[in-house]
Amino acid sequence: MTMADDDMDTRGFDDYDPTGGVFFVHDATQDDDSAPGTGAPQGDGAAGVALSADFGASGSGTAVEFGPAAPAGPAAPAGSMAPSNPAESTGSGASDADASRSASETQGEPRTGEGEGSEGVPSHTKRRGAIAGIVIAAAVVIALCVAFGIVRARRSSDATPANTNTITQAAPSESSSDGSTSPHNDVDYAALMRAFQSTASGDTLAYDLTGATKDVAADATPVGMHGKLSVGDAEGFQAPTIIDEHGNPFQLHAASTHGIQWFPQYVNKGAFQSLRDEWGINAVRLAVYAREGGYTDGDAASMDATIQAGVQAATDLGMYVIIDWHSLNYNPNDTADQADQFFATYAQKYAASDNVLFEVCNEPTGTPWYDGSGNDIYSYCSRMMATIRGAGSDAIVICGTNTWSQDVDEVASKPLKDDGYANVMYALHFYAASHYDEIKNKLRTALESGTPVFVSEFGISEESGDGQTDIANANDWIDLLVHNNISFACWSLSNLDASSAYLVASSTKTDGGWTVDDLSTTGIWLVNTCRQLDEYIAAGVANADGAQEGSGSTASPSASADQPTETQDATGSADVAVSASVTQDWGSGETVEVTLTNSGGSDHAGGWTVEFDFDGTITKLWSGSVASHSGNHYVVTNADYNATIAAGATVDFGFTADKASASSVTPANCTVH
Repeated sequence: MTMADDDMDTRGFDDYDPTGGVFFVHDATQDDDSAPGTGAPQGDGAAGVALSADFGASGSGTAVEFGPAAPAGPAAPAGSMAPSNPAESTGSGASDADASRSASETQGEPRTGEGEGSEGVPSHTKRRGAIAGIVIAAAVVIALCVAFGIVRARRSSDATPANTNTITQAAPSESSSDGSTSPHNDVDYAALMRAFQSTASGDTLAYDLTGATKDVAADATPVGMHGKLSVGDAEGFQAPTIIDEHGNPFQLHAASTHGIQWFPQYVNKGAFQSLRDEWGINAVRLAVYAREGGYTDGDAASMDATIQAGVQAATDLGMYVIIDWHSLNYNPNDTADQADQFFATYAQKYAASDNVLFEVCNEPTGTPWYDGSGNDIYSYCSRMMATIRGAGSDAIVICGTNTWSQDVDEVASKPLKDDGYANVMYALHFYAASHYDEIKNKLRTALESGTPVFVSEFGISEESGDGQTDIANANDWIDLLVHNNISFACWSLSNLDASSAYLVASSTKTDGGWTVDDLSTTGIWLVNTCRQLDEYIAAGVANADGAQEGSGSTASPSASADQPTETQDATGSADVAVSASVTQDWGSGETVEVTLTNSGGSDHAGGWTVEFDFDGTITKLWSGSVASHSGNHYVVTNADYNATIAAGATVDFGFTADKASASSVTPANCTVH
């Protein structure tokens, strides 16, 4: 947030086998006793003869074994498969990890029993009987192999749409003991996110708020489904992003508290549960002001109690929580000693927690990211990283950037990953009624350079935290964040008499149960935004058609994009039209969304083909396929799951492209048939 020195900051008054068995079958990828990163069981090996077979290109086939099971080793801790360095994570794809797993299973720890003559193995005089037994067993193995291969082939052909742009697994992880798996293993997640268009209103609530909460099973909570988070590459996104424990990209939708020294009453389980159950929020940010009557000004003890209560509430609810050292308007090195002690304490306390993230400086100002002085933001963040990692935590750490965390584009010159630090992200903050293309372009530049970004604070108001709101620009910002899987935290959970507060000043509820009468414009907009996102992603994961026809998924193209070109169907299906718009432009490239609209009273079935001229080179296309390409003329056909356009509905496809022009390039001469 920026302001004149003498202005009041309304965001803060100066301103989250059975043993001994004969035969058993287990899936190597479901073996909780596997050594981390391999399919081999820990321990000394099985007593007796063990035969194993591994099927499938991905190393996740079924192992068939004879003889007693190997002794169970300790289960891998949650998150142990997270990438150790963003540069070494999933950009290489699942195949490399799977090859490593296969090698470890075939060349690593022995899976057979002890040698002949050992206890439990037939002696020489009984070899004929043993051979007969093995022959019979081998026949069973062959039958099982054939059956398994058929089932696997059917599952493979049925599960994935005809689309080559599938998610790259960042770090394949063992499934949990309850059998939970990634929520979107077979979904083209990047395409799903790029097709999203925010339609949130700040005036009218589009969802019911009853004030009621839900009894949610632990494995159905955000943390229960996604586990320990890390930072890594994911196919379809320019820069490293948040990856869940299943190796899939994941986006946090967080609510930020106001300063907890002023508004501790909102840090409680009831409030957080309402945010989770009715608002579509999966994370909370705890704003721990360092100054402004905060942690370094004598209020540390009460703030510690609030922090720990907040972390416990989030943990009980299966939500993520960001502990934010809320430095504001100064060089963070000024309070580095206190911050160092703070993060040493909390990193050690929550080292084993799957849901805790740290933000080491909120909005540094007047301090370059790096100038070699040792008094820059980089030096401060490097010190905090050493402290947090030294305390035993490998949690995601968010580092603030210069000019109230707006200059995220400067990080590329000296990223902390070059010093060997993993799971680091960099903050960008914006306020929709003050920050437009200049700051959006800084974000685009950062992404293009491979900087992992977290919008750890934003609002729909002016940068002071008060004044007018800009809903259209807020929605445009959300589209930019969602299309790039950038997590965000909205300011602020309070009833402060300011336009950035979620609650109206007259609201007296502090432990949740809010209804529409309690909500400000920001509150209404936030519920609409997060619920739309929550339901849209759930629909897209459940059914590929949900990415086009699910709740909130078929908004019209963004008004801020280039004006679309629209052409009537060339073959006489006059009710189907096609339009194209540029949704992102980073100079040397752009993202284009193409929408087919059926305005007629009957379904358009049997597939579709779109032709257009384009003065650029398509580098990746989703929700369709390039049937032919000659010169600048492209022909694109439907995917299996969007071949039918229902009456009154739309379907979309999109692509990224390289271009020479400094200005946006829109597809021309578009036709559909």
